[in-house]
Amino acid sequence: MILRLRQLKESEEGQTLVLAALFGLVLMLCVLGTVNLGRAVYDKVQLQAAADSAAYSEAAVEGRVMNFTAYTNRAMVVHYASLMAATSYLSWIHFMYGGMKPLLTVLKLVPYVQVVARIVDQVLKYLVRFMDIAIGGYGPVPGLSMLLSAANIFLYAMQEGAWWAVWARLGRPVSPQAHSGDSAAHPYQAIWPDLIPLANQAVFSQARGHLTMAQDTFETAKIFLNSKEDAVQQARLQMVEIANSARQPWVAYGDRYSNPSASPLARHWRWKIACIAIGDVARTELGTFAPSSTRDAWPQVWSGQKFQGVANCGWKIFKLRGRIDFFTFYAMDQMFAYERPYKNADFKVWSPSWWQKIIVNLVVPGFSLVLKAVQTSARQTLPNPSARPFFISPYVYFAPRARSSAEPGPFGRPGNFAQPDVLVGLAYEGRDYNRELGASKYYGRKFSWNGKSAGRGAADFGYTDKDWPRIPGAPLQVLHKGLNAFSAAQVYYHRPGEWREMPNLFNPLWGARLMPVMESNAFAKTGLNKIPLLGQLLRH
Repeated sequence: MILRLRQLKESEEGQTLVLAALFGLVLMLCVLGTVNLGRAVYDKVQLQAAADSAAYSEAAVEGRVMNFTAYTNRAMVVHYASLMAATSYLSWIHFMYGGMKPLLTVLKLVPYVQVVARIVDQVLKYLVRFMDIAIGGYGPVPGLSMLLSAANIFLYAMQEGAWWAVWARLGRPVSPQAHSGDSAAHPYQAIWPDLIPLANQAVFSQARGHLTMAQDTFETAKIFLNSKEDAVQQARLQMVEIANSARQPWVAYGDRYSNPSASPLARHWRWKIACIAIGDVARTELGTFAPSSTRDAWPQVWSGQKFQGVANCGWKIFKLRGRIDFFTFYAMDQMFAYERPYKNADFKVWSPSWWQKIIVNLVVPGFSLVLKAVQTSARQTLPNPSARPFFISPYVYFAPRARSSAEPGPFGRPGNFAQPDVLVGLAYEGRDYNRELGASKYYGRKFSWNGKSAGRGAADFGYTDKDWPRIPGAPLQVLHKGLNAFSAAQVYYHRPGEWREMPNLFNPLWGARLMPVMESNAFAKTGLNKIPLLGQLLRH
């Protein structure tokens, strides 16, 4: 009896060892599986982080270029507004000197006053000469009008250079930021290395309206020639309107529009007695002609000032209403004088009829002689040099489209108001995954256990062809054999507190953010966004 109990105990101890060995095998496989699953998740997270970093970085670069474009466009606006201000001063000083010269000539003959009159005359004379040279130039030295026009051309060249540089950067299969989590021995590979760069370049180009950057540049250059194309006319008129809106009130209409000054030295003043008033009005603006011919390609900065009399008397028996422009002076900054009287600056003096002369001489004796003297002095004080070359420079503009989703295909119209985005696809090949640090020295993740008489077991945690995310029946597969990750980032326009403002390249309010891959314009260019269940496949 005791012998049987001893044999049974020995038999149970042997069974316990076998069960312990089997349990240890299962536990070992669970631990190894957990470790390898954690490693696979870590590799997937690293791959996705690299894709996100690459997409966001490229979008941030695009955003910087668009903000740079906005700053340079604003600089162009400042140049136009500055030139309008300078031309306003030129027309004002010529108007004042032409009108005051006859009076100064008379005052030079009056004792005690003649010294002051001569000083004022010399100051105005040199001031007129300074303004003529400063804006129109002197001999081979260009003036302000030509310098600012050339400066805008330089700014436009910088814009195009920046856009072309980013466009070329988008043509690379893999950006440097995409290698943030890999190694030199086992680098991340680009998914669709030819298709995705072309899609990114096309989307970036379509922010300006066309599929290629060459088309965008060619269209933008047509601003210089005042092309009849709607996009060119819209861009040209947009710049003109923004430049005019940047004028100071004194430049635009002489200031105090609703409340004229009482000083005759102001650009906008008025003296009024009852229903009769005299005074000055002024105007300065940037204008452009309709695109009817080649000669209308050149815009002009027009600035003028006039002295006028206005009557608005309404008696029961007799009504007196009307306006007489006694003296008008205007100057134009332009490349060529295509419009009548084919001059860059001119003046007009009121020429009354015979019966008007009789009435004027009765009311204001000697007024006709004053008009003749003003005409003579105005002719003598015309700007010299008369030409002030000026032209509107091309500039990079945005072409928004009110469309929420993008059309599929390479020629489809972009969505999201044509705000550009960047698509990045990265793959960590299965062979690289199997050969990374932590795998066996024989390049694999196969683990085995040999318990001899207790049995043996094995588990393969390596990446195999069975793990390949495939589309059944498709001759070409879209993903690599390994881990795959996609990311998309958008360059978006946003004014804080106002989401309804149309995207444009005049305000530096462009930023970058990650976005869903399936909603990106770049992914729509591939034509794969309409394939059912593709979104789930791309997450593998």
